[in-house]
Amino acid sequence: MKHISELQGILSHFLNWNKARVNCLTQILQALLHVRTVNLTQVAAAFQTTTTEDSCYRRVRRFFTCFSFDLSAIVPIILNLFPLNGKWLLILDRTNWKWGKTPINILMLSIAYKGIGIPIFWRVLDLEGNSATQDRIDILERVIEAFTVDRILAFTADREFVGKEWFEFLCAQKIPFIIRVKGCYLAEEISDKCKIRLKTFCKGLGRKQILNRCVTLWGMTLYISVEKKKSAKEAMIIVSNVSFQNALELYRKRWAIETMFGCFKTRGFHMEDTHITDPDKIEKLLFVIAIAFCWSYRVGDIEAEEKVIPVKTHGRPDKSRFRKGLDKLRHVIFRKVSRWEFRKLLQVFTSSNKGAYAL
Repeated sequence: MKHISELQGILSHFLNWNKARVNCLTQILQALLHVRTVNLTQVAAAFQTTTTEDSCYRRVRRFFTCFSFDLSAIVPIILNLFPLNGKWLLILDRTNWKWGKTPINILMLSIAYKGIGIPIFWRVLDLEGNSATQDRIDILERVIEAFTVDRILAFTADREFVGKEWFEFLCAQKIPFIIRVKGCYLAEEISDKCKIRLKTFCKGLGRKQILNRCVTLWGMTLYISVEKKKSAKEAMIIVSNVSFQNALELYRKRWAIETMFGCFKTRGFHMEDTHITDPDKIEKLLFVIAIAFCWSYRVGDIEAEEKVIPVKTHGRPDKSRFRKGLDKLRHVIFRKVSRWEFRKLLQVFTSSNKGAYAL
């Protein structure tokens, strides 16, 4: 219970909620770290309280059903957890699955950080399949409103996030983007007005690259970069509205968000175990998962800086930074380690500029 009260005190600095709501979030958060699943029955069973399990379950359901709050409250928490100085590489992607016949479709924007995505804004879509242009615009407008375009090094996304209206918005807002496109799209070279398919640029390349070649696509002057690897089934074609020298290298960092989704799911909190299908409730659930994930990763990040993670014979680390941090949190919280050890873990919420806590 002492751990709960101290964590509650930290979270109350970031959240303008009443004490009971912050306490409920704190209980859900520590329970999620304990059971590593978003199944609400198991979460309620792991509450550190003398209240009955049924009462805890009703309390959890009320939190997701009756309580409304601004999801942007995650922003100050993240900015205090991570040293995100300078410009950011933003990554947009979707993850989806089904509960029964009901599709659950999440559009997520993250910041690339040391090979993983840090969740910052998201929207649960009430449809199956790709997102609408307006959904993407709404998310990026939240970024512009909160941080301005000057914080964006580049915005990157896969080839499902394309379209004339979408690209026009990005260009109008002066958001530097790097987005993969399909080879079947017709474009014009600047030197002539003959339209050709983008995949034409891939012919005869072998393993060479074409960098920063100007084309006109949907009436916009863009730069095309092409990479064709020997083992790949098709060439990777990306377009950008800025002449990046390392466009392909930046685009490859898009995989960081896939790593993050893996931590949300099977490698961490088994997000797909939820029986919740209402979009608003899932967005609130993501808020809790995001805090648990970011806290775990930041602790593991600092631990890795203090002591190098062993590398196995296959060349990969013995543990990921996320898993190292998650195991550390679980050990300190649930094995009743001293309050001093737990307080050191809480310091990461306010010590991002220092980069580490004292061991």
